[in-house]
Amino acid sequence: MIISPRTKEKSTFNRFLLYLSLLFSVTSLYAKEEFSPAKLLLPSVLQNFSPVEQSKYKSGSSRKNNRYAVVTASALNIRSGPGTENPVLKVLPEGTHLLTLSPPHNKWQKVRIPHDIQGWVAQKYIKFYVPRDLPYHAGKFNSTFFTSPLEASILHYMKDVYSHKQLKREDILSVVIQDLASGALVASIRPRLGVKSASTIKVPILHAYMLQRFRGDITESLKFKKLLEEMIRFSSNPSTNAVIKLLGGTETIQQLLNKTKIYKELSLIESFPEDGRTYLNKISAADLNKIFVKIWFQRALGSEYSQQNNMAASKEMLFLLGLPSQSWLKDRIKAKTCFSSNKSVKLWDKTGFVKGVNGNAGIVEIATPHGRKAYSIVMFMERENYQSIKGDAAQWFERVSLHMRRISEMTYAFISNRYESYNVCGRSLLTRYAKLALAPRPLQASL
Repeated sequence: MIISPRTKEKSTFNRFLLYLSLLFSVTSLYAKEEFSPAKLLLPSVLQNFSPVEQSKYKSGSSRKNNRYAVVTASALNIRSGPGTENPVLKVLPEGTHLLTLSPPHNKWQKVRIPHDIQGWVAQKYIKFYVPRDLPYHAGKFNSTFFTSPLEASILHYMKDVYSHKQLKREDILSVVIQDLASGALVASIRPRLGVKSASTIKVPILHAYMLQRFRGDITESLKFKKLLEEMIRFSSNPSTNAVIKLLGGTETIQQLLNKTKIYKELSLIESFPEDGRTYLNKISAADLNKIFVKIWFQRALGSEYSQQNNMAASKEMLFLLGLPSQSWLKDRIKAKTCFSSNKSVKLWDKTGFVKGVNGNAGIVEIATPHGRKAYSIVMFMERENYQSIKGDAAQWFERVSLHMRRISEMTYAFISNRYESYNVCGRSLLTRYAKLALAPRPLQASL
């Protein structure tokens, strides 16, 4: 069959029209709101992954030669040989992931754990599993405009929340999620939207303290350490105000942080009033994500400071962010989620709430067969006109927190799946909304 040049030209034009229709149908979802300049994933939703990861997800080739297991006992000895008479190499906590190296041998299994440690474990205390690809990885979604399938799922989840009137459309989500193992940005929704910072701005204030301390403007003392711990761990407003005063006031802190080139939307205008209701200070999800990533990679102070000082400051900041808070100060990343009881999941974070904004920024580290992997997650849900919230602000807070936790569960499922971890938490929710969001048809609904 011979196709004329005119027919080819018409076909190309039709494809171009289809491309435009998809572009405008998705873009219309955010016409009235700031939205991230997400990469256009053409032709694959895996474009943001490395070539090695793309190959793994497309073919599953990395799984053919491995058998996977997870420890089900609260503690399990890995021994140098198959039998209790052999020396213990290490004690594995519940949730440790294993790669099995042999068929069962007298009820013992030879395994490898991260860091290339090999040994034997009692088979009855482990659970075998086969990593499953999420359904959408095999699909052909050639014209989708999302940073990743996770971002697509979150957007469609929020569309569903609005359509079922679980939240008002004025309750706007901004979120940044980054895989810290690969560096890939896996969700970026309104990352540069400046929102009321509430107590999340205490992380940049802590950052400013470290900058002044390590350039010699402040001499560390037990009193200052206590103020910092109260500011971060217990979110104490009086302690925060004392730190602000110590650093020279809000204007001095703002100027110092501006010089770091980390913060673009940060605006520190006021100290915390007696009732804690601060509405003038602003920050963005992207700002908070950037400082958390700097802390994680021990570069909190920047290139002007020595590697030793960067490491010391970063470790101290991470330590403070990892301290357990008061029982009533529940985070919106791990607490009350389906993975909250998983002791192998570690969290470093800072929360923030004032009427009209609910925020949480942190780093989550999980166990995988390939070692521990971490991701940053920063979420804000803001209603700009907070006076439109009727009744008790605590009720609005609880409603918003519920949906932030569902987004956290989907993120946990996405990262767990990416690194072949055994996990059921959040998977069905992620799969459901990924299928809906990435269905090969134009999106018609509007946020």
